[in-house]
Amino acid sequence: MKTELITKLEELLTKDAGEVAANVRALQKEYQKLWTTEFETARKAFVDEGGKPKEFEYAKQAEDIAFEALVEKHAKMKKELDLKAAADQAKNLSIKLEIISKIKDLSKLSDNVGAAVKMLQELQTQWKNTGSVSSHKYKDVQADYSKAVEEFYYNLKIFRDLQEHDLKRNFELKSELLEKLKGIQSIENIKEAERLIKVYRNEWDEIGPVPNSKWEIIKQEYKAVLDETYSKIKTHYTGIEEKKETNLNSKLELIEKAKALVAAAAEGNVKWNDTTDQLIALQNEWKSVGRTTEKDNEKIWAEFRAVCDSFFDKKKEYFATLNEKFAANRKLKSELISKADALKTSTDWQKTSQDLIRLQETWKKHPSNGDKEEPKLFHRFRQACNAFFEAKKNFYDNLDASFESNLVAKEAILARFNEFKLGSDNNANREQLKAFSTEWNAAGMVPMKDKKRLNDAFYNRVDELYEQMNIDKKEIAIMQFRTKLDRLASSENGAELLRKESDFLKKISDEINGNIRTYDNNLGFFKSSKGSNSFMKEIEDKIATEKAKIAEIEAKRKLINEELTKLRDADKQKAEA
Repeated sequence: MKTELITKLEELLTKDAGEVAANVRALQKEYQKLWTTEFETARKAFVDEGGKPKEFEYAKQAEDIAFEALVEKHAKMKKELDLKAAADQAKNLSIKLEIISKIKDLSKLSDNVGAAVKMLQELQTQWKNTGSVSSHKYKDVQADYSKAVEEFYYNLKIFRDLQEHDLKRNFELKSELLEKLKGIQSIENIKEAERLIKVYRNEWDEIGPVPNSKWEIIKQEYKAVLDETYSKIKTHYTGIEEKKETNLNSKLELIEKAKALVAAAAEGNVKWNDTTDQLIALQNEWKSVGRTTEKDNEKIWAEFRAVCDSFFDKKKEYFATLNEKFAANRKLKSELISKADALKTSTDWQKTSQDLIRLQETWKKHPSNGDKEEPKLFHRFRQACNAFFEAKKNFYDNLDASFESNLVAKEAILARFNEFKLGSDNNANREQLKAFSTEWNAAGMVPMKDKKRLNDAFYNRVDELYEQMNIDKKEIAIMQFRTKLDRLASSENGAELLRKESDFLKKISDEINGNIRTYDNNLGFFKSSKGSNSFMKEIEDKIATEKAKIAEIEAKRKLINEELTKLRDADKQKAEA
């Protein structure tokens, strides 16, 4: 029976991962029921033979591992499919947000109406050609788009003429869309019909308003076409239910055929391969018949499966006597146990952890296939692995405890710092704050559970005192940034954190440069305009602001490079000493 479920799952993996997700979950539940039955049977046998229930261990069979691998493969396929769809939708969302931003900028244009209208049409074409976004973003982004377009029209003197033209065009488009909706009724593929009706309904919502005098008429016609189309779809699914009744009778006939095969095999010498082939053929025919009514589907499937299982269970018992195949597996796992025993007392926590994990992965690649010695071998292997990982856990628990004295020291520093008051001399204030930071960093590491709380409290206090000092905001920002660099540099992986901060600033700088290029492109549309242009002035101001941001970022990256140089020099001095 497990073999059949694996075959079913393999067939599902050849199809779209999203469409068969529910079927995969159903197979998982069915397989779990089989496994639970086997587990309970094996545990009962173990107890009947004198074993203690708590000592019972049940190793996974080859079918179990194969089934789990297929489930994981489906999950990976489903995840990749979802990630690709999400990535495409995110990209489309970014494009649409940029289009909305450009339309909003166009709404402020007043000098060159013709150029503005032409540019809007180009942006609308780009919007229509851009793919879909995620369903939870669609409504908001569509609303923002519609609002931006409406604001554009209202801000132009020729809005009424354009509106009249668009209303007429929208009516033509919706009339064409009604003809497409009517055409759906001639499509035989119901799934395709359901997909198209969803597409056309989205298009209908995106087209926009029509003349008021024609709205009620076209709306009623639209509703009538939808009702008629959905009625056809409903009729299709009613036919499916009728087909299920026919499938029920066909499957009852297959059950009787399976019973006859099993009975014939029990009466004389069994030809395992021939009977197996015939039962598998019946199983394949069962799969081709299709589902039956919901109230009967599980019941007749259980009956058919029980008939097949009765034969395959006897076959399994016969071939279980063949023990030669276990010898090589036992030898390999004994070697893995020896290697794990040799590593269990190691204190090279990181490397040994990786080595043991690799041994565990190797163990998983060689299933027991029903070997009765497997539980004993696995028990020895698990003991060796557990001995190391328990020792590793104890080591890090003790290491964390050693930081308690540092915790007391930092709590005291924080208490004094919270009581500290600024004086009238800002230079003295700066030195005092720097002294507190130096003392804080020198106090050492604290337990991980307290680290964030203490650091947040200390550096929030630093920022608060800087804000109280009557100095230029830019200088405050630089001092706060220097404080942040001090905190990063004093960390265990200070150089790495500083490099990440520099990379982050570089990414922001690249994004700003992209904005500047976009503004330059927009500016190119209006360079031929005569006289002053408020829109051009606004874009030029934005470019100046963005360039100032880039200068500030470069100054910060220079400070980071200085800190990195200090760290390298310190490491060099330690090495020479």
